[in-house]
Amino acid sequence: MVAEETPRSSRAKMNIALFFPRQFSLLLVLVLALGCTNYSTTASVQAPPTLISITNNGNSNFTVKVRAQNPEFIFQGYRLYSGTTENLAQNPTDLNIGASCFLAQATVVQPIEYTFEIDESTNPNTTGVSCRIFATLTPGTYIAMRTLGLAVNLQNSTSSFKVSMSSNALIVP
Repeated sequence: MVAEETPRSSRAKMNIALFFPRQFSLLLVLVLALGCTNYSTTASVQAPPTLISITNNGNSNFTVKVRAQNPEFIFQGYRLYSGTTENLAQNPTDLNIGASCFLAQATVVQPIEYTFEIDESTNPNTTGVSCRIFATLTPGTYIAMRTLGLAVNLQNSTSSFKVSMSSNALIVP
């Protein structure tokens, strides 16, 4: 003979069944929040892009082809630097003085080819252009690019851009 459960005993079992997962979840969160000391305060390193070519389109308008890989969710875009020498383009005195291009968040893991248009005007992008960089380039100078990543400081709730190492340099035609 099998004893039938009373409604009260099945409710008690249900309450116990709901109680333990909630308590376990709370305990797990507390252990992870308070007991986890293996975290990094070092910012992620972004891979620099590779400049493939630069073409003069006339009227101070240039097209730059770039090959890059952006697997990080902190990826924001690119910054263009120019200088009278290859070294000055790749190593500017201030990393904040370049012209930036912010791209939509990408979850791309494989390298892709971007086409950037460099122009001093505020015209919209032409077809096939990934981003327009508002800058003036002078023929005979050098250009280089760096990847922009978002760096967040959790201790004081601030954020800034972290730039990658420099790309190769190209001479402006």
